Amino acid sequence: MHCQMRTTIDVPDDLLKRIRPILADRQMTLRELVINAIERAIKTPPASIRLRDASVGYAGDDGGVSSELIDRAINETRMPSFRG
Repeated sequence: MHCQMRTTIDVPDDLLKRIRPILADRQMTLRELVINAIERAIKTPPASIRLRDASVGYAGDDGGVSSELIDRAINETRMPSFRG
């Protein structure tokens, strides 16, 4: 059994004006365009993001960062003469 759900979407007028000639060229309906776009969106895996290393050099001997070291780094940034 094939089930369908009807829904309504609001498409801004300026976007619809740009879509209509494309639909005519491709000989497709807005419904087909939306379904194709949704299918592509759910098949495409999300892009991975790689962050640059933005760590600061306040790690302890074990390479970890304690709340004390974080507090000290914050205080040194706020008051360069602070040596807690």
